[in-house]
Amino acid sequence: MTRPQAFNLYTSHLLSTWNIRTYEFAAIIFTAAAYPDTLIAAAIRGVVRTLASICFSSIVGRWVDQSPNRLKTLLRTISANRLAVIGASMLWFFVVEPINGPPEGAKFGPSLGDLSSKIILKGAMFGLILILGILENLSASGNMLSMERDWIVTAASDDGQPYDLTHLNAAMRRIDLICKLIAPILISVIVSATGTRIGVLVVGGMNAISWGIEVFCAKRVWNRNSKLKATKVVSVQTERGNIVPDLRSRSNSNQLSEDFRRYFQDFKHYFSSQVWPASLALALLHLSALSYGATFITFLLSVGFSLDLITVARAAGSIVEISSTVVTPVGVQYLGKAQNHGNFRGESRESEDSETALLDESPDVKRRTETGLERLGLWGIFWQLLNLVPVVLAIWSLSSGMPDGSLPHLFSRILGSITSQPLLAFVLFFFLSISRLGLWIYDLTTQQLTQTMTSPSQRSSFTGVENSLISVFELVQHLVAIILHRPEQFKWIACMGWTAVAVSTVIYTGWVWRMRGHLVHWERLGKSCECIKIRLDH
Repeated sequence: MTRPQAFNLYTSHLLSTWNIRTYEFAAIIFTAAAYPDTLIAAAIRGVVRTLASICFSSIVGRWVDQSPNRLKTLLRTISANRLAVIGASMLWFFVVEPINGPPEGAKFGPSLGDLSSKIILKGAMFGLILILGILENLSASGNMLSMERDWIVTAASDDGQPYDLTHLNAAMRRIDLICKLIAPILISVIVSATGTRIGVLVVGGMNAISWGIEVFCAKRVWNRNSKLKATKVVSVQTERGNIVPDLRSRSNSNQLSEDFRRYFQDFKHYFSSQVWPASLALALLHLSALSYGATFITFLLSVGFSLDLITVARAAGSIVEISSTVVTPVGVQYLGKAQNHGNFRGESRESEDSETALLDESPDVKRRTETGLERLGLWGIFWQLLNLVPVVLAIWSLSSGMPDGSLPHLFSRILGSITSQPLLAFVLFFFLSISRLGLWIYDLTTQQLTQTMTSPSQRSSFTGVENSLISVFELVQHLVAIILHRPEQFKWIACMGWTAVAVSTVIYTGWVWRMRGHLVHWERLGKSCECIKIRLDH
């Protein structure tokens, strides 16, 4: 990949990600403006999006895998997303204004009739918005799969080159995290300064304007890269249902059973992959509410933290997240120096035939990169796990309405010294923010491991199943938050989140041990201890 190709690739991805992140946050604002006195609309929207992701993410991934033309696939996801957002913006323009009750002194008959018709019309438009939201969510997922699991993997230079897969992944994730930081702030400022309806017009206008630029940049990359222009090799399946059947076999019942069979077949392929434990560990992290998400922010507001302080802390956490895209390429290169120690993909490498190594002095770049990814991912997930311990302790101390003696004795002794509000705030926000470094380092390394250790013909469907699992765990988190809805009960949600991170750490650690045959170079530690002993003796 050349520098101009990378620039056009980044530009197309920037515009897509910016629009996706903007609408993701703007839709929350629009829903709150349309239904200001209830959380039901927001809850319905969240559940609908999550269930759609659970049901259809693997199908979208399979579609990306089985589409032979990479350009058409990407352009279809871009166009579907832009059309969905523009259409939803048209509906939001009429929905965002709340419906007021009949004025005092007015005749109630006609007013109530008009009011009920307005409510029904508004509900119908909101229903259409939910349908378009499903299309927007799935097309955004398809865009991500096409770009991150197909385009950059195919177009990336060889390992060690300026635009290799590690650097492309880091740059693409950096773009995503920057958009995640800036887009919500910008749309909030616009809505606050001009009004909700102007915000709706801005969101729809940005999608309309950027549509052509995204397509233009994607075509420039595709036209100048021979790897992308080559027809994608699609696995040929001759099972029933994969060939166009006759009209009799396309009955509704047969088609439905075939869709279910393919859906579960995607999960079967997922769990037959060598890298599925690392992917499952990443998905399990979404069971944790220990992040700057809606549930955690609601808890912070309920215990007395100001919105300004939370916003600053969230921005600091985003900056730490962005720094992970700088740390990861350096860490992979440094930790990959141990590529000649231990196993590779679970297979023994006994000195890698020293005679061959003497004849071939060039390093095995692929193995070095994969070794660096596995080791850095291990550092990342342990970093997150350890830094969340003070966060959980601070949340236990913050939980209001907790009776004396409800804490374990050890917790009481530890928390006794950090009961002042400023110190609690520092402990909570500092360690939560720096824990995000480990999370995104682990996310980036696992992403590249799944890119390189999954069959090219199943790469996107594998990630589609991963996205379905992520949605399942997020749904469980939301359901638990509904059950344990009081602020003083959030400590149990925090413990559940830390436990999920701990289980993910165990799963990934076991997988790395199986892949490499070890976790610690004990022989190196022994030599180091011997050197220290010799120096002390002298």
